[in-house]
Amino acid sequence: MRAAFLTSAVLGLAGLAVALTSSHLAGAPVLLGISTVVAVLAVAGLAAQPWLARVRGTAHAATGLVVVTLVLAHVGALLALSPDDALFAMSPDGPTRARMALTSLVLLAVVVVLGASRRRLGWSRPTFRLLHGGFALLAAVLGIGHAVLTDGALEGVGTAVLVASGVLSVAGSAAGLLSRRVPAPRATPAVPASGTGRAGGPPRPGPRTG
Repeated sequence: MRAAFLTSAVLGLAGLAVALTSSHLAGAPVLLGISTVVAVLAVAGLAAQPWLARVRGTAHAATGLVVVTLVLAHVGALLALSPDDALFAMSPDGPTRARMALTSLVLLAVVVVLGASRRRLGWSRPTFRLLHGGFALLAAVLGIGHAVLTDGALEGVGTAVLVASGVLSVAGSAAGLLSRRVPAPRATPAVPASGTGRAGGPPRPGPRTG
């Protein structure tokens, strides 16, 4: 587990280093830099999420909210930078990479709603994990795919970092599924062979009279 967290942190720092030193952001508007930075942090959080789900539910939930906030900040910065371009990109007529991002955002919203409504839904634990985790994994894959296909600061080494983050996310989800073992049946207590005496042994003689 610690190795996965450390890997996620390293990938996040590597992504930040690549983005901030990229010539694509040299002289670019501040909003574009902010959008890129928060997107890199969101990807690192998504890579850690399936591993956090196996350790502590509170950390998993808190990180999920942080990831959603970062994604919204990413979209908000792009809208503020160029509203017309951002809205077109998120429309059905936009490029494939943009539709992937929009679908990822919708799936993240579904994941948050499912997490907040878990008790009210009354679903079994396996069913909830399958849907909640499945939608989250699909959102991560689409989001990272969107970043890989987008021309910008995360090209070259950045692409390798993004792909590694996707692999870490998929591996965490797979590990969570494989670790679900059926609990062993409880041992049945021994039943005495008769109304008196120890189980499996002859009954003790009663007190003599006369």
